[in-house]
Amino acid sequence: MTKKKILWLVQSNQFTPIMYEFFCLLQTRMEKLIDLQFIVPETSADILKKIAKLNPETCKIATRSATKSYQGFQAKRDILGDAAFTHGLAVSDVLLIDDLGGGNIIQTTLDMKLPEKTHGIVLQIPTPLGSSEAEERVYQAAVMWARHNRIPAIGYELLPLDTKWSLAPSLPDGVITRTLESFLHLKEVLGHRNLWLLPHYEASILSSVSTSFNINGAKAAYHFRSHYQIPESRTVLYIPHNVAMIYEYQKLLRIIAPMGDQLHLMFSFGEDQVRGAHTQKEMIDIIYKNELAQFASYSFHNMNVPWEMMMADSLAACSTCFQTTIAQEKNIASIVFDPIPEPMTHGFSQRANTEKQLQEAVKQVIQRHKFTLEFGSIFMELANTQMHHD
Repeated sequence: MTKKKILWLVQSNQFTPIMYEFFCLLQTRMEKLIDLQFIVPETSADILKKIAKLNPETCKIATRSATKSYQGFQAKRDILGDAAFTHGLAVSDVLLIDDLGGGNIIQTTLDMKLPEKTHGIVLQIPTPLGSSEAEERVYQAAVMWARHNRIPAIGYELLPLDTKWSLAPSLPDGVITRTLESFLHLKEVLGHRNLWLLPHYEASILSSVSTSFNINGAKAAYHFRSHYQIPESRTVLYIPHNVAMIYEYQKLLRIIAPMGDQLHLMFSFGEDQVRGAHTQKEMIDIIYKNELAQFASYSFHNMNVPWEMMMADSLAACSTCFQTTIAQEKNIASIVFDPIPEPMTHGFSQRANTEKQLQEAVKQVIQRHKFTLEFGSIFMELANTQMHHD
């Protein structure tokens, strides 16, 4: 039986070695459910050998342009019609600034047949200050190809989309965002009806500065979510526990216990953190027995494998420590509950000094998690629903 297919268009400057490894991981992870087929336009043929493990297919690009600048200007003016800015300046008049000097119309199209059982095409959204003209033309051509073939085109964020640049992200039928800011901007300003926010362990991969820490974090998240059967709807908190703060962490758990049915706790432990005959894991199980009964699930994670914290929606600590420092460096949200210092926010780190502030901070983490969805779930949604495409 032929599997449902999702296409993913990749161009020359749209991946790094870490992103390539992630693409391979996604393709393998989805192979029993979805045929994730990577497509490379002939204009990016130089990358075919670099991404050979993905078994990419190529597609031809057709380009047609007007021969005279004035013809191009007239055609654009006719298309724009009477459109004008707020104070009356015609949009077509703005083209006079540079259009007559070389503003030819260039039409780029994808010369590719629609593969059987294709349910969507995924492609990176270009931005004016980060993409080449050729990349932008292929992007527009791919969206138009998808529209012609009546399949949804899904763009994904690399550079921030919470900016004044609104044309490119408004073209596709749906957008996958890396940040909550972009998600809310596209939802409120552009009114996109199909929007997704990636969990941090996937979002962090789609970056030119992602490292092995990030890809190891994604692999750990996939493993532990499956191993502990953590549903995608459940929020995950990483607890950088320390035996020197047994009772501080007991208080923290008691404060957030009213939300416990929505939470999975990741307790970090050290092999050398013992008290008498008890290991750190045994102490957590024994001392926090009543508190832990109020949480949906919990697990233990060696503090010497810090990338596992990438699975968490946020850290919740009783003091700044080794793990909170890593979290800050890796843009992982963290909450430090300490009644003595004044509350503050610094980057992705928040310090709370009252029970109410701590509860409110955790509630915000839970609320944010409701927006997140893994790539795999997005692919399944594309494959199993009739998504609107204009």
